[in-house]
Amino acid sequence: MKKIIVLLLLLVAGRVFADEAALQFEQANQLYRGGEYQKAVSMYEQIISNGYGNAEVYFNLGNSYFKLKNIPSAILNYERAKRIAPHDEDISYNLRLANIRIVDKIDPLPTLFLIEWWRAFLNLNSADVWALISIVALWCLMLSAAAFLLVRSFLIRRLMTVIGFLAFIIGIISFVGVVQRNQIELSDREAIVFSQSISVKSAPDAQSVDLFVIHEGVKTEILDIVGNWRKIRLADGKIGWISSESLQII
Repeated sequence: MKKIIVLLLLLVAGRVFADEAALQFEQANQLYRGGEYQKAVSMYEQIISNGYGNAEVYFNLGNSYFKLKNIPSAILNYERAKRIAPHDEDISYNLRLANIRIVDKIDPLPTLFLIEWWRAFLNLNSADVWALISIVALWCLMLSAAAFLLVRSFLIRRLMTVIGFLAFIIGIISFVGVVQRNQIELSDREAIVFSQSISVKSAPDAQSVDLFVIHEGVKTEILDIVGNWRKIRLADGKIGWISSESLQII
């Protein structure tokens, strides 16, 4: 009985905190609409620190930073929003708009058509949606198998075979989608440069050779970590080392 009461109290507390987050979100939106962007930023950040960060919160936080002309922070939060809602056109548009404002214009390396197609296909849904599709496909597979065993009609059995096969294929694809989208959404291997200007080194050593210079707002992939240094790769394939203080993980 005590366990049930504790569970109910936790559920009620969770609901109260969710309602409070919704209220804070509306208050932050009002501050944004009123032009009080710094106050809006503080409230959006508080919502996220309380564990209620979602695509909309990150998107609005990015918009607030954009209004404050803090482009690296705007890009960082647009990227975080895009991870959660990869197919949202507003997020993609504002991210492109923010990237126009940065100094470095980096052309990504060309990739195979099939890889681009698969990435676009994965981005159709978040990990949660792919998981839902996978569960539905599993239920369809089990129901079609049960119907195949219970029904004697040849036509219905044939139909259940086709449905079961399609459900199996969809289930496999959606399961792969869950795994890969989850890896993307939880990845700590991408970051945004926050130093106004920084030299990328040939080795994790301040005395090593300067390879090239990048500026704030650039998105990088983290390949390796050595102490306080991060080995990064840019979209155009350039590789080098910079200090971790210059980066913010997406």
